[in-house]
Amino acid sequence: MKNNSFLLIFAFLTCTFPFIPQRALGDEVWSTEEYDVIYQEDRNRTAIWSYGRDGLIFIDGLAGVYTNRGSYTGYWVQNSSSLRCDTYREGANGKPTYHWGRFAITFIDPDFPSRWHAHISLCDREPSIPLNGKPVTR
Repeated sequence: MKNNSFLLIFAFLTCTFPFIPQRALGDEVWSTEEYDVIYQEDRNRTAIWSYGRDGLIFIDGLAGVYTNRGSYTGYWVQNSSSLRCDTYREGANGKPTYHWGRFAITFIDPDFPSRWHAHISLCDREPSIPLNGKPVTR
């Protein structure tokens, strides 16, 4: 009976609060003007963030850095965008994509949770489109 009560409560909470992203509960999450951005994983020195349905951001030198964060560069990729680039970048699961752009970010606060300001571009153009991240704390 005790196990059944637990399952009943779990089912109730799952149905009542379906908007809570289960995989992001322990990760760093930021809200931007368009998407929530989630710190997914580290690969060597590169931090990998996700956004939207299929977007990824690869940030060089940020992996494992949780204090005294400064400025970093990298690139974003997704399955489609308003411009198809002439060259490709690594996308999801290591597959190439021709829809990418540069990404330059500066953390406003040095430690987590931190706001950040970024500029993005299409393809290899100079990053000039602003994007602001505000930490989502639960």
